Amino acid sequence: MYMSKILTSGCGITFPGERPTWVNVLKICGLNVKDLSGPAISNTLILNQLITECNKTRYDYVICQLTSKKKLDIELNDHNKKYMDGDPLRNFSYKGFWPSSVGADNDIKRMYYKYLYSPKLDEDDTILKLMLLQHICKQHQSELFIMQGYEMHWTNKMIKNINMDLNFVIENDYKQSKFYSTHDFTNNNTVPNKLYQIHLAKYINQNFLQLYGLNEKLEKFNV
Repeated sequence: MYMSKILTSGCGITFPGERPTWVNVLKICGLNVKDLSGPAISNTLILNQLITECNKTRYDYVICQLTSKKKLDIELNDHNKKYMDGDPLRNFSYKGFWPSSVGADNDIKRMYYKYLYSPKLDEDDTILKLMLLQHICKQHQSELFIMQGYEMHWTNKMIKNINMDLNFVIENDYKQSKFYSTHDFTNNNTVPNKLYQIHLAKYINQNFLQLYGLNEKLEKFNV
C-alpha cells in the first residue's frame, strides 16, 4: 500500500461506476485514492468538490479531469425532479444534483441552451476555479495535475495561467489509439474502454505521480 494521499475528480471518464476507469486501476495497484468524480457532472461540480476538499484536508497529489463545456447540473427539488425522471438518458442523480449534461431531450434543457446559457461565463468560471485550486494546492504543498477530458477550445487568455498540457485531450488521444476499435457505443457512451483506462493510468504515473514501483505494477495489466 502506498502512503501518499491522492484526491481525484472528473466526469464519467474518471468515475468508477458502471465502467472501470483509471481510478479503479490505481486502487487495484494499492494507491490511497479518494475519488470525488461523478457521472456526467460539470466542471462546476468537479472543481467545487476539489476546492472544498482541499480546503479541509491536505493531499499529496490532486488530479483534476476536466469535462466538456456546456454541462448543466441542476439541484433537485420537488418541482424539477420529474424532468430528471423523464429524461431518456440522464435519469439519475448525484449528491442531490441532476447531472443532466448537454442535451435537448426535453423542453427545460432546450430552453436553457437557447435562451440562458452563457459560454463566456462558463469558461471564465472554470478558469477562475482552476486558478483558485492551483493557489490552494500551492499553499498546502500538494502536487496538482490537470487533464482535459474533451476538447475545450479555450478563448480566454487567462488559460495561460493554468499549469496544464493544452495539447493533451483524453477523448482525442483515445480515438487515435488502438483501443478505440473496441469502444462500446451503447447509449451514446463516450467513456473510454477498460484497455484505454489502463493506458491512461500509465500516462498519469509517467507524467505526474512517478511513484516508485507503480510502473511495474501497471505493466502487469499487459496493455
